[in-house]
Amino acid sequence: MRTLFIFILILISNEWVCSQTNISSFKLNRDIGKFSELMTELDTIVVYSDWSICQSERYEKDVITKRNDSVFIQVSMRDDFNGGVDYEKRLYKYDNLDSLNFETLYSKLQYHSIPNHQSTLRFQIIHNRMDTLNLFTYGLMDAIKISEYTGKIKDKIYADKDYYKALTTPKEPVNLPDSALMDSILMNDLEHLFEDEK
Repeated sequence: MRTLFIFILILISNEWVCSQTNISSFKLNRDIGKFSELMTELDTIVVYSDWSICQSERYEKDVITKRNDSVFIQVSMRDDFNGGVDYEKRLYKYDNLDSLNFETLYSKLQYHSIPNHQSTLRFQIIHNRMDTLNLFTYGLMDAIKISEYTGKIKDKIYADKDYYKALTTPKEPVNLPDSALMDSILMNDLEHLFEDEK
């Protein structure tokens, strides 16, 4: 009987030690600016982003995990133009000498956690389905700047994909077809017509 009691006591203490070591010490509000360093294998961060502006709709979902001391991200997006795009899981390398990273973005956005009269919820960050951090943008220009910054980070991760590539203007002048040339002539005539009335 005594051995059975000791055996049960050992099992209970081992279960208690095991459960203590499986509790993540990562706290979303405190550690979001250092998530690459402080996440453990037990942590999953899901970032829902709403980049809908004016009449267009665009939503993104980033799943961030850590395996074997490496951080991975998997991105999914839905928008009016491309429908749905799901990218494969990729390695996310944090370089503290380069400010173009999610840690810098989320650290700065921690001050955007209080809504005001012109705020829009842009990020809902969920840690292990328990903690939630809501981050806002304040006005259209703020949203555009943060969207561009986020796109540059994701373009580094998915450099071989086109979705996050910045739009470029052609270096050579584009030759207009005759029909477009006629439109520009008509526009010039209209401008001259209104100048005569002045």
